[in-house]
Amino acid sequence: MQDLSGVVKKLLGTKWYIPRYVYVLMAILLVAFDLRIQSVVNTVVNAPVRADAYEYVLYAHNLKKYGVYSRTDTIADTEQATPVPDAKRTPVYPLFISLFLDRSPTMDNISTITRLQAVISTITVLLVFLIACQFLPIPFALMASALTAISPHLVTMNIYLLSETLFTFFVVLTMLLITKSAKNSGNSMRIITGLALGAAGLTHPMLLYFIVPLLIYLLYCWGWNPGWKKGVVILAGFSILYGAWIGRNINTLGVPGDNTLMLAAIRTGVYVDMMYQNDPNTYGYPYRFDPRFENTSRDLLSVITEIGNRLSESPVEQLRWYLIGKPYTLWSWSNIEGPGDVFVYPVESTPYRYLPQFKATHLFMHATHWVLVILMVGGIIVAWISPRLSGFSENTVFVARAVSILLLYHLSIMIIGFPLPRYAIPMRPFLHIMAMVPLALVAKWLMEMRFVPLGKS
Repeated sequence: MQDLSGVVKKLLGTKWYIPRYVYVLMAILLVAFDLRIQSVVNTVVNAPVRADAYEYVLYAHNLKKYGVYSRTDTIADTEQATPVPDAKRTPVYPLFISLFLDRSPTMDNISTITRLQAVISTITVLLVFLIACQFLPIPFALMASALTAISPHLVTMNIYLLSETLFTFFVVLTMLLITKSAKNSGNSMRIITGLALGAAGLTHPMLLYFIVPLLIYLLYCWGWNPGWKKGVVILAGFSILYGAWIGRNINTLGVPGDNTLMLAAIRTGVYVDMMYQNDPNTYGYPYRFDPRFENTSRDLLSVITEIGNRLSESPVEQLRWYLIGKPYTLWSWSNIEGPGDVFVYPVESTPYRYLPQFKATHLFMHATHWVLVILMVGGIIVAWISPRLSGFSENTVFVARAVSILLLYHLSIMIIGFPLPRYAIPMRPFLHIMAMVPLALVAKWLMEMRFVPLGKS
């Protein structure tokens, strides 16, 4: 007992060294949580369970009450006894919110979910720092996490019953694990990486095909001989979750999945500038005004035929829309399908209208938005410059290129489909990370010039 007492006294007497940046990071996390929890508590959403959110709630409700994964409306239609199973939406987010729903969803349930989303979103800020500090100087890693902390889009998403908050968390976690697995020789890390990627893809299907460019890149970095074995382990982790979803669909529905949303997105992407026949009144919802939409989006052949027809009718306009208009629209500031600005569904009140810290962070992020987007593009370019020219280390190049591949993959998916700015919200942490790359490179060059004697060639 005396020996134990002596050990405790010795430990208590030890001076623990905490780097100064940790205090800055803690302050950033406190700001992140304060913005998120106040936004959740003080925002009043006008009819929060609507549109996509209503479908997520239906899936969760039917799963909770009937044990059936279905979007059959058993809430409004109480006489509907047996929900019909389907696979229109991937299951992770409905599974998540089902944990907090009563048999009949209540406003208290919604409050619990949104508060938990505020916590998850705050943890995401920490993960952003852990990614950034692996290849950026600490001050720039802190800047990336600070921008993520105050981003109005990421703060506001927590108030909705939408998948973006959870999806952002899983995407950032996946990228952190990818960068860790490059250094870690054990298979357990790679299995976890695959599981995280599977969870991300089953939260939002836009990431389901990222496994292909990811494995190609990792094989390129690791080399074929050791690389294929490591890649198989990641693929196995991914397949555990994705395979279970496909198995459920085949067993229940007789098909591997439902491509309704994918076909609709690709077909809707044809409308130039997101309008039907250049009518401003149709902006954001052109498919609602097109009497041919249903017939031209019923299957993949119909969609491809429609795209070909539009391209042959106006090739220059279509190419301009796909190659320039879509990237610009995707990274625009305002959400299109809602009331505008950073909101998806209308709000009756929000701290962004009256609290100074909300107004200040909104003003700053809005003013610097396109600067950060341009810096992100610069960061993607710099990532693929030879390390001999950039002076970056091998690890820096690996992480920067991995993040850039994610952003380029996401852009490619959105160019093929419908580039709603809301779909870029989960990529905003990586926008902030990659925006720091050219700034870090300039800082590095300036530091090197400072210590080079004058007159040295």
